[in-house]
Amino acid sequence: MSGRAGLPKVLSSSLRYLQTSAPLPPASSSSFPHPASPSSVSSSSSTSASAASSASSSRLPPLLPPSTPTPSSTTSALSLIASQSTPSTGRYLVARLHSRTYLLHPRDILTVPTLKPLSPPGTVLALTRILEVGSRDYAIRSPAAGGHERRRELRDPERKLGSWKDDTVPAHVARCGLTVLEHTKSPLELIVKKKRRQGYKKTIQHKQGWTRLRVGDIELGSGEGSA
Repeated sequence: MSGRAGLPKVLSSSLRYLQTSAPLPPASSSSFPHPASPSSVSSSSSTSASAASSASSSRLPPLLPPSTPTPSSTTSALSLIASQSTPSTGRYLVARLHSRTYLLHPRDILTVPTLKPLSPPGTVLALTRILEVGSRDYAIRSPAAGGHERRRELRDPERKLGSWKDDTVPAHVARCGLTVLEHTKSPLELIVKKKRRQGYKKTIQHKQGWTRLRVGDIELGSGEGSA
């Protein structure tokens, strides 16, 4: 017969061919182990879980050891930061520059939109809006470091509007200088403006100006001085 009657013969011949060409390996105790009892499985799983938890707890040290002292004042915090770092390594600061917030380290290269008035290369500029300074474990933050809270306070009509300078880290706590490296411009950009069916087409050529700065050493003060 043709059609459906011949289909089982074809399948059986192909299966026979597969079995004769690639026979299955004989069953052995090593390849097919006997299933273990539920009690042994539960005991082995609990033992492995306890061993894994003990190993992980022994490998991972606590993030903040109990012996680490907690600073009680700005002066003590400065001494702890100085004990973990040097002015050129191990310190960081968060500063506000050109309406943007930057995380800076010593010897970083910072590129910002052109700072005016233009300063010649080699000029050292002082950072006056430092929001945070710290090391690996300790940091000193100003009230302006919390941007959301600061903006909420500035939107309050009953509160007298202040300036960023009032809430930044003062110079007697931390200071840093930026050295001007160069003033450069980006490649030429062509901006085409066109109005349909008006015969209006305008091409604008633009080159964005940039100032490249190098971050100097982060120096800590004594913490004692006028606010």
